[in-house]
Amino acid sequence: MFLVSLEFVDSTHGSLGCITCHGGANEVDKAVAHEGMDPYPSRNFDANCGACHSNVTDVYATSIHYNLHGMENGLAAFADVMSLSESPHHEEVFDQDCYKCHATCGDCHVSRAKNFSNGLVDQHTFLGTPSMEENCYACHNARNAGEYMGLIGFGGDAHFDAGMTCMDCHPVDNFHGSGEETKNMWEENLPACTDCHTDKDPAVATDVNHKVHGDSLSCQVCHAQANNNCFECHLDPNEDGTALQSSSESKIMFRVGLNPNPTEERPYKYVALRHVPGQEAMLDVVGENMMPNFNEITNWKYSPTHNVQASTFQNESCESCHGNTRIWLSEDDFRETDSEANFRLIPPLPPSLDY
Repeated sequence: MFLVSLEFVDSTHGSLGCITCHGGANEVDKAVAHEGMDPYPSRNFDANCGACHSNVTDVYATSIHYNLHGMENGLAAFADVMSLSESPHHEEVFDQDCYKCHATCGDCHVSRAKNFSNGLVDQHTFLGTPSMEENCYACHNARNAGEYMGLIGFGGDAHFDAGMTCMDCHPVDNFHGSGEETKNMWEENLPACTDCHTDKDPAVATDVNHKVHGDSLSCQVCHAQANNNCFECHLDPNEDGTALQSSSESKIMFRVGLNPNPTEERPYKYVALRHVPGQEAMLDVVGENMMPNFNEITNWKYSPTHNVQASTFQNESCESCHGNTRIWLSEDDFRETDSEANFRLIPPLPPSLDY
């Protein structure tokens, strides 16, 4: 009864029987029953999950939760290659470290992610809506999910306090894929604050703060709190040499700087930034000169920080932002291991409003 409850036996998935998904044989002898059994049947989601859920599995291969194109293309950019297939060493890094974060159906709907703690969430119960605490947090713990729930940093998100989940803002194609290949998360159909807060759109806002600042600021500049930043990541092989393990230093900070990549959807001049852990020597365990493009790409990144509140220390008054030099990215925030490209993100300080 540890893995399977009586309630599960009576459920839709339980009525299918173990071997429908896991293989093996319906035999009393355990050794015979488990012969050829697949403990992770959703790895072959087309054959197993797709038998009933083809509307999902037909597009899931395009989901960045599955293919991790965002991480793959980020590594390729640092490596100065068009595709990791051009470099066997980089492909090794991706396969042995980055790819362990990829999710199959079971990692969200039945069990915890294998890179987190593994194990079933609630015996064999299939969760239509994944658990934020057990599933979303498993992969997005240091950023976004942990901040959203107030488990990392100084406080949670107003939307979490109101009882909202990730799925209340993110459409299902952010998780299951849309059928279109995307290079990174920014190409997804992402939610915007003004989807709900229509009266705060600078084009129609009547309050002075939202009207005056217009598209100069992302919402997080005024409404986010300090976020988790990681520094000086390095990789080491595990004990048996079959995989790579990463480690880095983390620090809770809040910094505002220039937008590294303005787009039509995110045209802001100033954005909340987050330091990602890459450093030039990060992949030395695999080979020499693995990050030749390192100093061309910032490792302070645009951050969709998920810990917003209506009132924050930087929006208590105009001077809390305009006169607060502590929140603006500066050269003092840089380490010797940082990319030289970060210097282009140092913003001109806003004018003081002493009057």
